[in-house]
Amino acid sequence: MNVTEAKSTALGSFLRWHRHRLTPREVGLPEYGRRRVPGLRREEVANLAGISTEYYIRLEQGRERTPSPNVVDALADALRLDADQTAHLRNIARPVSRRSAGGRRTDIPEGATRLLEHLTLPAVILNRYMDVMASNPPAQALFPNMEPGDNRIRAVFLDPREREFWRDWEQAVSDSVAQLRADIGNELESSPAHALIGELRNRCRHFDRLWSGQDVQQRACSPVRVRHDLLGEIELHREKLLVTGTDALFMYIYFTEPGSASAGKLDRLRYVQTGSGSTRMNVAW
Repeated sequence: MNVTEAKSTALGSFLRWHRHRLTPREVGLPEYGRRRVPGLRREEVANLAGISTEYYIRLEQGRERTPSPNVVDALADALRLDADQTAHLRNIARPVSRRSAGGRRTDIPEGATRLLEHLTLPAVILNRYMDVMASNPPAQALFPNMEPGDNRIRAVFLDPREREFWRDWEQAVSDSVAQLRADIGNELESSPAHALIGELRNRCRHFDRLWSGQDVQQRACSPVRVRHDLLGEIELHREKLLVTGTDALFMYIYFTEPGSASAGKLDRLRYVQTGSGSTRMNVAW
């Protein structure tokens, strides 16, 4: 399957999954008797979006690959998508450019490296496949599998330490899959994405089940709780920033509520060394 075929498959799967999640009552339509399958009918979504049923069927089947921005927005309204889901729909509906088919810039700008060095909060730079590209000492001291070369999505599913680390591991893996889907967007069949997703679907039934869904998450909204071996339980907030000068690298900064018990524990991270005993920031080049 090439990149263009994968994009049309992703678009059709996303539309179908969200169509099946809705009931007529949720979109203001009358219900007549029992339906053989859950969700809305194709013609109902088409009518709500103001497009022909035949055109909508072509979108779901992958025979139409590049709906206009107006059609995309109309479909988002018809399917009652939230902001993250709408952004993802726009992303996977975009034409696949030569640049996206050939790769993205993944080298870390010097300014981002300097910022990471000066941050006293845990911070990490990931690419769209959740490979750790760079991390600072507080991040390495707080999280397992936060060294350059690690992959966060692979680790959270396959490393038993991650189950112990996350207070709500089920929510952590669900959020991770939703984040991965949003970050990959319409580059699902790039070689790194294809290899990573194929590996995890083969090795982990739980990932396979979650990936079969279509949840997306552009940014974390709720705090998470983690359990550190030395510091105990810590409640963390997270901010995700696109690294300036790139379109495929993201910096994640973790912080706590000022004055909270978790804030005091996070302050103590400066005294916790990484496993190697080094406090120098690591970068994968």
